[in-house]
Amino acid sequence: MQVRIEPNSHLPVYAQLKEQLRFLILNGELAPGTRLPNTRQLAGFLGINRNTVLKAYQELEQEGLVECRPGRGCVVVERPTAVAQPASARLLAIVDDAIKQASEIGVSPDDFATFAYARARQRRDVQVKRRLVFVECEAHVATALARAIQKRLDVEVTPVVLRDLQHPTVEVEEQLREAHVVATTFFHIQEVRRLLAKAKKEVVGLVVKPHLEKLFQIAGIPRGMHAALVCISERGALDMKRSLENAGINGLDESLCGVDDRQKLAETLPGHPVIIASDFVADQVRPLLQPGQELIVLDYTVLDEGAISLLRSMVTEEPQPT
Repeated sequence: MQVRIEPNSHLPVYAQLKEQLRFLILNGELAPGTRLPNTRQLAGFLGINRNTVLKAYQELEQEGLVECRPGRGCVVVERPTAVAQPASARLLAIVDDAIKQASEIGVSPDDFATFAYARARQRRDVQVKRRLVFVECEAHVATALARAIQKRLDVEVTPVVLRDLQHPTVEVEEQLREAHVVATTFFHIQEVRRLLAKAKKEVVGLVVKPHLEKLFQIAGIPRGMHAALVCISERGALDMKRSLENAGINGLDESLCGVDDRQKLAETLPGHPVIIASDFVADQVRPLLQPGQELIVLDYTVLDEGAISLLRSMVTEEPQPT
């Protein structure tokens, strides 16, 4: 691993180290599974402060390039979005051409690196600063989907529970005020838009991948057939019922229960030929099923690729000058 630090460079030392390691990882020279030197070793080798190495490693971890664990050091992780070799070669050609053009107007390679680094950070900050609020009926659902979106898009996503929009706290009001986009699943889109009508926020309804198929399945349940709606709590099951009603599914003869009340759950399920459960509790419900009972699982954590693409286009779009 060849890394060189230029003490007189305009770039901060940690940035020089981080960007060189980043290049080596994306270029494939540091393959997945490669263990990086510990901070003390690398700091001693390069003659720099240990905290400088630590800062570089921390930023690489935040970008998902390495995984750092106490006592085990930092390891290069699998990167499905890593630059493939053909793309890497093309990128190097672009950089070489840019350096050549810069030199023609009197800009040294070091100064070019400084400008390129500052510009790249500026472009990245445009995306990071665009905050997103994700609203769902249950805290665990909102948190799970917020994490999934944040992992895919590398933007700041704040989970908010639907009922907190009815009587928002100062903290929730601040989160909404700072958000550029408010997203929710299509189950709650109308209610969220109604609650945020005065806030004048753009509200986007997202499709959770398996839901359409499951909704058709639920819509096909004969009117009057007994169905049990099961979530973590009975309140969550009530939110599930409202979600189905918002999606146009009415007429179910349903019972509501949560896995937090095991006795009621065990007493309720036997009398229902159809059980509709969230994916968070499906594993707890399956052992209680009797022969002939149908289980329909609503997955609340997998977003459709189209939804991801829509969000990506919205959160990476640069603000228009005012």
